[in-house]
Amino acid sequence: MISAIDLSDHRDEGPITKISRHPIWSMVAAFGCYFCVYGFRKPFTAGLYLDQFWYGIPWKSVLISSQIAGYMLSKWCGIFVVSGITWEKRARAILLSVFVAEIALLGFGVTPKPWNILFLVMNGLPLGMIFGYIQGFLEGKKNTELYIAALGSSFILADGVSKSTGTWLLSLQMSENWMPFMAGLLFTIPLVLFVWMLTRIPKPSKEEIDDRSARSPMNSSDRILVINQLWPGILCISLLYLCASLLRGIRSDFAPEIWKYLGFLSLPQTYSQTEMWVTMGILGINGSLVVLKNNYQAFFTSIFAITCGFALMVIAGVWGRAYMDPFWLIVLTGFGIYLPYLTITTSVFERMIAITRHKANIGFLMYIVDSIGYLGYNILLLTIGFIFPSINIPELFFIWIKGMGVIGLVFCLLAIIYFFKKLKG
Repeated sequence: MISAIDLSDHRDEGPITKISRHPIWSMVAAFGCYFCVYGFRKPFTAGLYLDQFWYGIPWKSVLISSQIAGYMLSKWCGIFVVSGITWEKRARAILLSVFVAEIALLGFGVTPKPWNILFLVMNGLPLGMIFGYIQGFLEGKKNTELYIAALGSSFILADGVSKSTGTWLLSLQMSENWMPFMAGLLFTIPLVLFVWMLTRIPKPSKEEIDDRSARSPMNSSDRILVINQLWPGILCISLLYLCASLLRGIRSDFAPEIWKYLGFLSLPQTYSQTEMWVTMGILGINGSLVVLKNNYQAFFTSIFAITCGFALMVIAGVWGRAYMDPFWLIVLTGFGIYLPYLTITTSVFERMIAITRHKANIGFLMYIVDSIGYLGYNILLLTIGFIFPSINIPELFFIWIKGMGVIGLVFCLLAIIYFFKKLKG
C-alpha cells in the first residue's frame, strides 16, 4: 500500500510541481485569479443608468453603495476569517465565494428594481475576502513583494477590462440588469484554471521563514497583541489607505462620468488602455522591492514610495487639467492613487511582520485598513446621494485629489517618525 507521504513525494517529482516553484507561476496564478474575480464584481459600473433615481438618489450611486455595503461587511468579517483560515481551505473558499457572487448576479438580473439591490449586497459579501485568500498563498517568501505586486496590479488592469467587457455587452443590446451576470460567465472557466494554479504554489521554505517569519493562522490573543503594540502605526497607515481608497473608488466607479467631464470620448478599449500603463508602472515599482533584502530598508523605501504617490496626487490636482491631455491625466491620477494603495498591501505589512516577528499574517492587517477604506467610501457615497444628490462627482474628484494628497503627505511624515522610533527600538 502506498502511503500518503509516498503519494506526496511522487507528486513533487512531477513536471507541474517543478514549474510551479518558479516565481512566474505564482505571479501568473495570483494575477490571473484576481483579474477574473473582477469580472464578477465591476462590469455593472459600465452602465450609466441615465435618468434613473430612487428617492431622488441617482440609481447608479444606489447600486454602487449596495455592492460596497456587502463588500465592506466582508472586509470586517475578513479580519477574523482571512487571518484564521488554513492554507488547505483557501482554494475551496475562493471557488465557493465566486459561485455565491455569480448566483447573486443572476438574482440581480431576474429581480425587479429596486429589490435587486439586495442581490448586489449579496454579490459583494463573498467577493471581499478573496484577495486575502489569494494573498495567503504568497506571503512570507523572498519574492512576496513581486507576487503581491502582480496580485495588486491585476485589479488595476481588471478594473478597466471589466468595464470594457460590460460596455461591449451593452453594445450588443444587452440590458444593464443582465449584463453583469453574462460578464461573470465569461470569466468562470479561466478563474477555475488560475485557482488550480494557486493550489500548486509551494509553502514558504525554512530559509524564507527564518528571513520573513512564519505566517500562521491567528487567534484572538494574537490579534490583540499586535494591535496593542503597533496601534499608532497601524492607525497612520489606515488613514493613508483611507485617503487613497476614497479617490480610487470615485475614479473607478465613476470613470465614464469623469471621461465625459474631461471632454474625452471613452470607448470600450479606453478603460483598458489607461489602466495598462498604470499597471506596468505599479508592478515595476512594487515588484522591484524584492531586491532589498534588508527588511528595514525595504520598509522605509515603501513609505517613501507612498509619499511619492501622494505628491503625484497634488500635481495631478493642481496642474493636471490645465496642462495635460485627458488620457495621460487619468493615467497620472491612477499612478498617484495606486502607488500608496498597493504599496501598503504589497510591502509595508509584509516587511513590518518580518521586522517585529509577531505571530501574524498580512491578511489580518490588510483587512483592518481595507474595512476602514470601504466604510469611508460607503459613507461618502451615501452622503453624496442623500445630502448632495446633484453634486458634480467628477469635479469633486479633482478637488479632493489635491486635498487628499496634502493630507496624505502629512500622515506619511507622522508614519516615518513613529516607525523609525518603534522599529529601531
